[in-house]
Amino acid sequence: MNIKEIQTKVQEIFKKNANPKNVILLLSALTLVSFLAFIAIKQSTTEDYAVLYTHLSPDDAGSILSVLQEEHIPYKVEGNGSIILVPKEKVYDIRLKLAAKGLPHGKVVGFELFDEPKLGITQFQENVEFLRALEGEIERTIKRINAIQDVKVNIALPKDSIFVRESEEPKASILVNLWPGRELTKEQVKAIVFLVSHAVPGLKPENVTVIDNRGRVLTDLLSGNEDETGSSKELEVKRKLEKEIERKIQSMLSQVLGSGKVVVRASVEIETGRLEKKEELYDPDMTAVVSERKIQEKETGIKPKEQGVPGTTTNVPPVLNLNQGNEILKKEKKDVTTNYDVSKTIQKTITPIFKIKRISVGVLVDGKYQKEKDKAGNEIIKFVPRSQEEIKTYEEIVKSAIGYDPKRGDTVTVASVPFEAKQFVQKEKSQKKFPWIYIAAGGGLLTLILVGIIALKLLKSKKTEPQQPEIPETLMAEMKARAEHKEELEELHIESDPLYIKIVEIAKEHPELVANVISKWIREEGISK
Repeated sequence: MNIKEIQTKVQEIFKKNANPKNVILLLSALTLVSFLAFIAIKQSTTEDYAVLYTHLSPDDAGSILSVLQEEHIPYKVEGNGSIILVPKEKVYDIRLKLAAKGLPHGKVVGFELFDEPKLGITQFQENVEFLRALEGEIERTIKRINAIQDVKVNIALPKDSIFVRESEEPKASILVNLWPGRELTKEQVKAIVFLVSHAVPGLKPENVTVIDNRGRVLTDLLSGNEDETGSSKELEVKRKLEKEIERKIQSMLSQVLGSGKVVVRASVEIETGRLEKKEELYDPDMTAVVSERKIQEKETGIKPKEQGVPGTTTNVPPVLNLNQGNEILKKEKKDVTTNYDVSKTIQKTITPIFKIKRISVGVLVDGKYQKEKDKAGNEIIKFVPRSQEEIKTYEEIVKSAIGYDPKRGDTVTVASVPFEAKQFVQKEKSQKKFPWIYIAAGGGLLTLILVGIIALKLLKSKKTEPQQPEIPETLMAEMKARAEHKEELEELHIESDPLYIKIVEIAKEHPELVANVISKWIREEGISK
């Protein structure tokens, strides 16, 4: 059925219900339907809003709203003015525009404090502003770490004095506010300490303290020996293993059952130990002198014989006389001892060992839902759990994913439970309802257009339509006279009577006028009687 046929049908309905009251009621009903359709379209085509910025200060929120109003961008304000929402598809464009204008400023100030020179400032005030600027720049840098939502840096710089022999060392305290569910790793804490200690002159890493919003001293992870931090390392490894197992199982079963149909939780027990390895490496091509001993003796000349008694004469050197029994002395001795050893390297390695002791996995699987009718005939949603064959298949999948080892005591449990059937019903209703909104809206809009066209045509035809001719008095008198003479009227050939033909034509063209004449006759008969 095309638009012209619909228009013709509507015109016929208007002609059949030519009474003004009926027309008004029909137009009112159509207007109401069109209005409801317009409301449905308005609600269904409402833009989705996304978060532009959160945790805004009143100053930043006011500045951002001023820009949005100037640009005629729709927005919403939530969270007591700290959250601003804008249309989802415009979020990134708006952020770029605001960033070009330096918004949001934030509560942190850096070295822009010195952009404008100040006259009459004292040395103390200059030092305070420098410290504020330094703290602000460090805060901005630390906030770039993904896990950190906000940060506060306090630096204590000692006052220099020539009268103090040993001055105090600078110290820094850092408070980090983490995003929910996020944690700082040991490497990130170490990076923060390294950054701050190198940004402040004379600040040592051991004088930097980092705490989080839960009151935990994060720098304790960096201090102490391996035994003191072993428990935290063990806990970190345990969490990583559990998350990895959950991710693998979730990704596999979601491909089979669908998103939101699986919940996986894993628990891993681990054993820790230390592996010490000592190596001695010898290099035969390289030798080294370990020790060296040298003995050298040399005697030459004549050695006189010992003779005479002790006394003065014995202390006088004798006269050399070869014939008196003197010995010719010539003695030479040389002894060199050198000890060599092969080049040797000794390596000692200590490696922590983490061994999986046991793995326990629990999996919740959503079942199926069927539509049934209760005794009253109302449609209900009934939960149907997964069959034992399906549960067995899912168990085998999980066991393969975790490397199931019964000797190790691993356990895998899979259960089929309903996942909030109300949400399933509401989702199903919304999916069914969504297309009908547009159908009703389109039908209402089309009806409104047709009604407007027909109403304009009727108004136009009413203005151009000539006045209905009144029935001549002679014709009325003749009709009344013939009605009084019933016997004569019955004998006439009605079909060929021109008066009858004229009356039929008038009745067809102007039924309301004929009805008024008949009602007038009835009233006159009643009065005469």
